[in-house]
Formats: sequence, C-alpha cells, structure tokens
Amino acid sequence: MLPDWWQLDVTEPFTLGPRRLPGRIWTASGCFGYGLHAHDFRSPGGEGPYAGIGAVVTKTVTPAPRAGNPMPRLVETACGALNSIGLENVGFDAFLADVLPALEVRGVPNIVSLAATTPEAFGPMVARLHEQARGYAHWHGVELNLSCPNVAEGGHDFGSSAATVARCVASARAALPDRALLAKLTPNVADIAQLAVAAREEGADAVSAINTVVGLDVDLRTGRPFLPRRFGGYSGAAILPIALAKVDQVVRGAAVPVVGVGGVATAADALKFFALGAVAVQVGTAQMRDPFAAAGIARALARGPR
Repeated sequence: MLPDWWQLDVTEPFTLGPRRLPGRIWTASGCFGYGLHAHDFRSPGGEGPYAGIGAVVTKTVTPAPRAGNPMPRLVETACGALNSIGLENVGFDAFLADVLPALEVRGVPNIVSLAATTPEAFGPMVARLHEQARGYAHWHGVELNLSCPNVAEGGHDFGSSAATVARCVASARAALPDRALLAKLTPNVADIAQLAVAAREEGADAVSAINTVVGLDVDLRTGRPFLPRRFGGYSGAAILPIALAKVDQVVRGAAVPVVGVGGVATAADALKFFALGAVAVQVGTAQMRDPFAAAGIARALARGPR
C-alpha cells in the first residue's frame, strides 16, 4: 500500500529545467553500463528492465578512453560495495560515434555523465555533445561527474570546492541551452549545501546527491586492503541514511531541485527521498545486482493500475 501523502506517478513526464523527462526513477551512472545491453532481458512478468524508468544516466565518459584501475576494483560487502573502477570507458569520440546514436535508435531516455580534467574542459565536451545530439529526442541532458581528479589543481576532486563546482557548471551551461544540466555532488565534504548553491548560481537545473562515500575494507587473508588503491567509493544499502541526510541539507539549504542517489533498493527507499523533497531518484548498486530494480520501483510507485 502506498502512503496517503504520496500523490505523484513516477512514470509520468515531469519538467526539469528546459526538458520534459519521461519519469522520475532513473538508473545511476556506472550501474547500468551505457544503457544498451539489457534489451533482451525479461522479468517473470514479461516486462523489460527499461519499463517505466525516466532516464539511464550513462557510465561516465572522459575525453580520452580509459582502461581503468588495476584489478580487483569492485568488492562486495555485507551491505553494499566498494569500487575503484577508475572511470573505465570508451572515450568521448567513440561514445559520440557509436554509443549515443545507438541509445537514440533504441529509444533509451538518457542523461550523459561527463568527466573532465579541468573545469574549463567541460565546455568543449558539452558543445560537441550538443552539436551531435541536439536533434535527438531521447537525450535529455548532462550530469557532471564532479568527483573526478582536477589535474590542474593537484589532483583534488572537483566537487570538494564550491568555487570549482561553480566553474565546472558555468563552463557546461554556456554550451547547453536546451537540455537539463545536473551536477553530481560528493558527500565527502563538511557542507554539501554550499556546493549545491554554487551549482545553482551558475545555472544547474538540479543536483544529484550523493556520489559514493570514501571507504576501505581489509582482506584478512593478507592483512591488506582489498583494493590495490586502498580506498574506494562505498555504495549500497548502508549509505541510505547518509544520502537522506545530505539530500535534506540540500533541499532545505540550497533551493535547487535534487535527484536523490544512494542506497535505493526498494520502493520504500525511493519514497524516503521523495518525502524529503527530491524530484527524482536514481537506483545504483541495486541495479547491478538486479537489472529490473529500477523498473520494479517505478512499477510499485506508479499510481495507475499495477
């Protein structure tokens, strides 16, 4: 039973910035690939994993192809997963040439996740993306991955500084006149609301909160961390309360639409984000375990016949 206060239908279109998106349940970047490889899957009820979802946020794309970090780079824990993937991807040129057209042909609603090595590099990437895809019906916007290293500033994450967040958003916004622009925020800061304010003031239509939490796990067989780079991004059910707290801080302190991310595995989890004021929700780690997770949540929270 849905609670009495719940009035939305997450499978109906809604407006975010200049775009009308087809729904409020999305898959999170990195957790459903590029959104191309599950079209032949069917649940016992006959539905595919794209049924009812509003957007696939693509695996993050970087200017050049990346092989990613050494193995192992994904470690399951009792309540989630640690990853140190290292932004493995095909690179921007191959994405524009092969992946994005395939998403359009297959009718996959998508938000493209981008990472760059300097704030100013986002602008040319977004400009090329817009030139290629401005006629596409299913490309709805860009999510800036601001938890990547800023080479120009000694390797510090873009997302740890409000001033740098502002530069990234400003660079991208200037090249993106008619698609939604989101900034994905790190929780690994003292005040996430100030990052959201900086993004809003430079023209972000929304922020995605949160990215992964810094974590580490130890292999007792060796006495060393599981991951060769020691630390990784922790995601999954265990970070749900952290994500809810950060979303609440942004909603109450930044006056910008928030897409909630972090620990969503069930319809009840998603409802908690909506109760706090999120306009949409992304399903991440749960989607890697069950490719029908997001579609199942969308079905459970739809207000029409189910």
